[in-house]
Amino acid sequence: MAYWDALGRSLAAEDTKNRADYIADYLSCAGLDASVSRLPEGDLCAVTVPSSQQAEADRLMCSYYARQARMENERMSESYYREHCLARQPHFIPQEEKFRTDTHSSMLYTICGGIVFVLAVLHFLLMLRHRNPDDLRTCTLELLLACIFVLFGLSTQQKVRILQNKILEENSFTDGIIRWCTSTYSAEHIDKSIQAAEDTELTGPELAVRRRELIRDYILREYDISDAAYLDYITDTIYKKFYFPNSISGFSME
Repeated sequence: MAYWDALGRSLAAEDTKNRADYIADYLSCAGLDASVSRLPEGDLCAVTVPSSQQAEADRLMCSYYARQARMENERMSESYYREHCLARQPHFIPQEEKFRTDTHSSMLYTICGGIVFVLAVLHFLLMLRHRNPDDLRTCTLELLLACIFVLFGLSTQQKVRILQNKILEENSFTDGIIRWCTSTYSAEHIDKSIQAAEDTELTGPELAVRRRELIRDYILREYDISDAAYLDYITDTIYKKFYFPNSISGFSME
């Protein structure tokens, strides 16, 4: 006879220490007197409740395991989606990211060019006093390189200014698509449309693919988008807003 039977208690679950503690907290929040104790053999722990609460504990654990299975299916769906639908798509770089990169490059080239230019001028003036032709040729080369750096930095700044306008245009266009799609459709509508079109019940990964395809079709019905990378980017953004509004990689345990 198990020791908990002698204490007038019943076994609710067996699991690892961390999971057993979580289960005990879950049962305790429901008003049960749950406790955790390590089993004599192995690394598992037992979660026990008073024998009078066994029926309620069984009911709660059925609900707990059903929720765990649902969460696992969601994780599998997300993993399949990320691996098979996102990893192979062309890499899309939003204009804002290009803007940050080009701004950094422009500042770097301009600052480095300015420093080299100042040093080259000082070197040139110093060598001019000594009238050394070899040193003067070296200084002239330094000045030329410095000018190239500065001019390249200035030209990059012009590109940055152009990107600023593109950022506003791109953000406005992207936000318009997202607002239109999320206000016109819902996650429930998408799932019902998929179920109506399928003869058999879809698995989690299959449903994730069908959702994404339907969102992309909806977008193309209203917007003329020829850039495949941008279409995948905006489809992924809307997909996450529908099905993973908090985080596509995070699932809370309730």
